[in-house]
Amino acid sequence: MQNISSEILNNIRNKFSQIDTCPIQGKRIFFENAGGALTLKSVVECSKKYAAIPDNQGRDNQGSYELVKTINKAKDDMRLFMNAPSGQFFVGESGTELIFRLIMNACLGTESNGQVLGSTVEHPATRSACSRWSKISGKEHILVPHNDEKGLVTNEDYKQYITKDTKVATILHTSPVTGMSMDVAKISKEIRSIVPNCFIIVDGIQHAAHGQIDIKSYDIDGYVISPYKMFSRHGYGLAWISDRLTKLPHDGLMDGPSDTWELGTRDTGAYAALSEVVSYFEWLGDQFSSSKVRWS
Repeated sequence: MQNISSEILNNIRNKFSQIDTCPIQGKRIFFENAGGALTLKSVVECSKKYAAIPDNQGRDNQGSYELVKTINKAKDDMRLFMNAPSGQFFVGESGTELIFRLIMNACLGTESNGQVLGSTVEHPATRSACSRWSKISGKEHILVPHNDEKGLVTNEDYKQYITKDTKVATILHTSPVTGMSMDVAKISKEIRSIVPNCFIIVDGIQHAAHGQIDIKSYDIDGYVISPYKMFSRHGYGLAWISDRLTKLPHDGLMDGPSDTWELGTRDTGAYAALSEVVSYFEWLGDQFSSSKVRWS
């Protein structure tokens, strides 16, 4: 493992807010790994900047045009960061809210009967959403038991429960309880080998700050993160959905664009904060690599 110099470590520390003090508790070390992460100073600054702008996207003025450019740049950054050449990104209230929306539309967009498949290692976000919307859509919610000793679930575990009637499946990428990651690509491949048209939705909320995301390699239909766990801030979630899932019936304005999944005006500062996180990772990589690849 490469040693980290004191200079680099200090530079890293200087990029984050409140690393050893809390405005409420006083002096402390933030060590709430499962509940969140430190916030980049650049995220705080750009959030403040965009919060002051009265314009919103979609209007016919220069201020609005610039906001749209900021949003599009963030989506491009996320597309590269998560290796998602197709599909679309959009933000919502939180990661949990987006998981509920994706599962709701996948359940309602498939025929009644059949099953919704998940596992016992999953976060309550996916389990609660599947429990609710499986009933409403006339399906059975099946849970694959996880391995207690290993703290995870494998494709072989899923294999025992997948049937031709599996309409929706959920996968937890990394557990906030056990700290273990699932092999999303293998589990997805197992599901597709039996039921190719199943809608597969992944909870990547805990994984985003701790491991690589490679959506292209997973062959899935949805991936959700909570950016505050990836050095951004609270107040929004980010979802990627496949072209298949995009086309399902979903909430939207009458006579509006049929592929739009965002509801109402979103916070441009939330998108801008995502670009700041990407910039941080780029800077961090430069400290340990001679590569001159740059984000567009």
